[in-house]
Amino acid sequence: MSHMKVTRKSDYGLRALCTLARQYNGEPVSIGQLSAEHKIPEPFLEKIMQELREHGLVEATHGRGGGYLLKRRPSNISLREVVRALDGPIALVTCLDPNLRCSIEDGCPTSPIWEIINQKLEEYLGSLTLSDVVNLTPSPRPAGTPLPRRGEGPGVRGKVSS
Repeated sequence: MSHMKVTRKSDYGLRALCTLARQYNGEPVSIGQLSAEHKIPEPFLEKIMQELREHGLVEATHGRGGGYLLKRRPSNISLREVVRALDGPIALVTCLDPNLRCSIEDGCPTSPIWEIINQKLEEYLGSLTLSDVVNLTPSPRPAGTPLPRRGEGPGVRGKVSS
């Protein structure tokens, strides 16, 4: 069975951005550090970071001690911006993708409900920021550290308000 999924590119990009959000106002984080921390292949991560830079979400510093930094505060970067920067427009079904044409678009009985669902998803992703994600997720654990039991640990902070 196939599932609706976030692309690997958006998943990896969000992971890297969470690290940069935790380091906000700190030292740049190198591509090697990001790759090792999140187990993301370095060449793929370099492409992702380039796209994030082109969309104004990160900046790169060069030379010794260089790496990536967030270009704006984590509270000013929405998940919708991240997904759009890496994957383009959010479209749950073909008829909502501005780059594609659905063969039954005219007169489709489900198109209106997909438009509503897509709009709600976009609104929700727009309401969540990198700060929200960082506050909901624990910091990376040192190797060998057991996971906290469900309902315990630093990642348990309550619900995100919409």
